[in-house]
Amino acid sequence: MKAKVKTAFFLAFLLVVLLPNAHAQNSAQISGYITIWEHNYSYKDSLEAVISAFQKQYPDVEIEYTIKPYGDYDDLLKLAIQAGSGPDLFWTNGTATSTMGELVEDGVCLDLSDVVNFKFLSNNALDLGKVGNHIYSVPWMTMDTRTCYYNKDMFAENGWDVPKTLSEFDDLLVTIKEKGITPISLGSDSWCILFIFEPVLAAYDPIYCAAFQEENVCVTDKPARDTLNMLVRWAENGYYGDDWLSIADSDVQNFSFATEKTAMTVAGSWDAVVINKNNPMLNFGAFSIPSDDGTTGLVGTAANGFSVNSNSRSIDAAIAFADFCAGEEAQTIWVQTLGAVPGNDQIQASTNIAKEIAESGKGNIYKSWQSVLSHQSPSGEAFSIYERDILKVFLGEITVDDFMDSIAAAIVS
Repeated sequence: MKAKVKTAFFLAFLLVVLLPNAHAQNSAQISGYITIWEHNYSYKDSLEAVISAFQKQYPDVEIEYTIKPYGDYDDLLKLAIQAGSGPDLFWTNGTATSTMGELVEDGVCLDLSDVVNFKFLSNNALDLGKVGNHIYSVPWMTMDTRTCYYNKDMFAENGWDVPKTLSEFDDLLVTIKEKGITPISLGSDSWCILFIFEPVLAAYDPIYCAAFQEENVCVTDKPARDTLNMLVRWAENGYYGDDWLSIADSDVQNFSFATEKTAMTVAGSWDAVVINKNNPMLNFGAFSIPSDDGTTGLVGTAANGFSVNSNSRSIDAAIAFADFCAGEEAQTIWVQTLGAVPGNDQIQASTNIAKEIAESGKGNIYKSWQSVLSHQSPSGEAFSIYERDILKVFLGEITVDDFMDSIAAAIVS
């Protein structure tokens, strides 16, 4: 009996003492210089915080990061890789767009399935980084959703209430415009339009959007067409302001709202930190645009993270960074530094606005229209049509039906 106790004690000693020391030795053995490409300045603080935590474990790994302009990001990444000067780790939008799949096909993305510990991450999040049965990127456990930010002081001063139905929201736009204030800040970039289209669609027909989870409805059906027609009507009525077509991207859109030029903006949950930085004194809140029966929900998915360049000259260091990103420490740092809505119950929201966004959805989660579109057209052709032609709809160059019919044709093909 005593021998068994001694054996058990010895095994416990090995687990508690020797294995962490072995990990430390492995960490100490890894060195090198790696470069990382990110696509948006809103992630700068989170990336720096994760790098700092990583280097405490891997002090001999030197890291340089670069943030590239999103509009040109994919082209710049592909050019750098073709020239042999691509980064060791790089962001892609996973299966949401065609870029990661193309890089996997070209042998650029390292298969991380057996070299990274993904146990902290949900299967739904991992789907964003999968091609076939293999994982090629590390997702972030943020709930990347879309929300309506509003100026609380402006609402209080004018006696405006947060709407409880979509019809009330529509009426509120009229009321704000009649007050001489621009109701909504919106950029003319295809992604800015997407991030207002998706939550309004969920409000217009929550049953239709709930079916997106099983992907058994077509994304160009009548609810999608009706919603887009509604957004066009809002533009014609001046609810985005007379100069909204000159607002090139989300940065300008967020700045317009942050500097109190508009009463609201519909944007990504990740934009809250940017709005706050633009104006730390702004008293703003968030709500989910409700349906006419009062249903609310959040449209979104986990965010994609970094892939590893299979041609990295410091492949061990690059894999170590990817593995660190997949763990609880890095995931918590990223989500909380970003002030994001957590996509994992083990991570607590770090800001009141993130809590407000999460609570406003009341537990209903809708798969994004764009995500379903990408799955229904794996070649990326349908989403390319969206990006190319969506602004033409608002300019009156093509009709909503023509636009949706061209996307539908790409899905069929």
